[in-house]
Amino acid sequence: MDLHLVKATATDAEIILEMQKKCFAKHFDRYNDVDGSPYNETIDKMLLRINNEKVSYYKIVFNSLFVGCIRIYEREPEIFRVGIIYVLPEYQSKGIGQQALVMAENLHSDAKCWELDCPEDLPQNRHCYENVGYKLTGEQEIINDKLILLHYKKYCEP
Repeated sequence: MDLHLVKATATDAEIILEMQKKCFAKHFDRYNDVDGSPYNETIDKMLLRINNEKVSYYKIVFNSLFVGCIRIYEREPEIFRVGIIYVLPEYQSKGIGQQALVMAENLHSDAKCWELDCPEDLPQNRHCYENVGYKLTGEQEIINDKLILLHYKKYCEP
């Protein structure tokens, strides 16, 4: 599998936002999370994230095609968070997300702990995270009556 991560730049912002809307449209309709959905992100917010020195925004490139993104940031010293990861629907279920997660982790070797959230009712996404070593913490966040986020960690000491 020819897969690599490429640091996103401001010139990528519009295509990233378009792709993000495509990937999260069905979730937005399902959960009605107006405030937190990546579907509602603005170009200005996207540019702030891409240009932020403390955020690593990567394009996921598969066989020379831009198929998704992953955003990583250091929440606390040595505690890194996957802020978002997505792969276009037509490229899902091919192991791309799993491999991209591992590649992103390897780019941040100073991390002692990784965190991410996942909607409770997305078993395919949960399977992806669990396959690369993320464990449920038992914590959850109720966003609304349709959306519950489960918290995951990897390599974290109790």
